Amino acid sequence: MATSKQSISARLIRGMTLMELMVGLVIVGMGMTIAIPSFQGMLARNTMATQVNEFMLSLLQARSEASKTGRTVSILGKTTATDFSGGWCVARGSPANCTAPGADVVMSFPPLVAEASLSLVGGTVPIQFNSLGGLTGDSALDVDLCHASQPGRRIHISLVGRAKAHKSTAPYAADDPRLPAC
Repeated sequence: MATSKQSISARLIRGMTLMELMVGLVIVGMGMTIAIPSFQGMLARNTMATQVNEFMLSLLQARSEASKTGRTVSILGKTTATDFSGGWCVARGSPANCTAPGADVVMSFPPLVAEASLSLVGGTVPIQFNSLGGLTGDSALDVDLCHASQPGRRIHISLVGRAKAHKSTAPYAADDPRLPAC
């Protein structure tokens, strides 16, 4: 009995054979080839969701600031008023400005990452909220977030200032205006 215990403990101390190591590496390699592509897709989806959430946060901040101060509050792109890909800001005033010295900026957001674009659909003026938290214009607005490897999102802002994001994979008709034009 003592000899069998000694031979088992000697085998455990010795380690594994080269063949066992090779089989283990093959199994790990096969697992990685399955896991990495789905992990990259998950990262892209999470990036897209984060970007939508950041823009929704800026909409909520602008509405809140407009109601709190009783002044017009704008959301503008840092490069152009309707393109938010290079970053955007929430600023008080009409017309507001993100980059001018002494601009009354409430909150500033960095440029988008991962080949994404975020722009106002069919609009030429910035998004502006009045003292009641509604849009200053006479129609609702849409903002499209497009990404190279993911279905786009459309953020719809109603006249009363409420925003909702729609996925392009939602069960809508192909010509539904809620779908992004990506």
